[in-house]
Amino acid sequence: MQKGAHSWIVIVTFFVTVALWLLDRVTGINSYTVAMIPFMVFALTGVITKRDLEQINWSVIWMVAGGFALGYGLNASGLAANAVESIPFGDFSPMLILLIGGAICYLLSNFISNSATAALLMPILAIVCGAMGDKLDPIGGTPTVLIGVAIAASSAMILPISTPPNALAFSTGFIKQNDMVKLGAFMGIIAMVLGFALVYLMGTLHLL
Repeated sequence: MQKGAHSWIVIVTFFVTVALWLLDRVTGINSYTVAMIPFMVFALTGVITKRDLEQINWSVIWMVAGGFALGYGLNASGLAANAVESIPFGDFSPMLILLIGGAICYLLSNFISNSATAALLMPILAIVCGAMGDKLDPIGGTPTVLIGVAIAASSAMILPISTPPNALAFSTGFIKQNDMVKLGAFMGIIAMVLGFALVYLMGTLHLL
């Protein structure tokens, strides 16, 4: 009976959390505050116990948090913006902009987490694309580049720090980092090729 009650608590909390994330403009509650709701509910109802918290691999969590901190630090310090501004993107072809943006995002995502990289590069690339004006029209404009960057960030799977799912899988101890590098690189290349091909096709057809 207790197990059934906990299952319902998890299900209801999941749907409420997702709904609050989607309705943040209506409720005025930001995503960070909403993310604390499941933890509080699970702790108060006994879904998560003291022993569960003791079994968490906190070193992996700190590693992922360090990736976020590094990404936000680069953005807040202005170092990332200065690095991008030093490159003459206006002289490049639209396709080269897409590929360079994706390559930079993919490389960074493997070392400072994909969410932090996307949050770091999206605003910068949006400014770069806006400054290029109509030069990006052949590939669908700014949306094509930004979606390509999002795909590149999601394709980074080489290290545990790359994505929270990678970190969770690595924390179990059943997966070695060498195996993650090999399979992650292979899957990342496939995801990049297929994702960018689809984005480029949709951009040239003006479906984005």
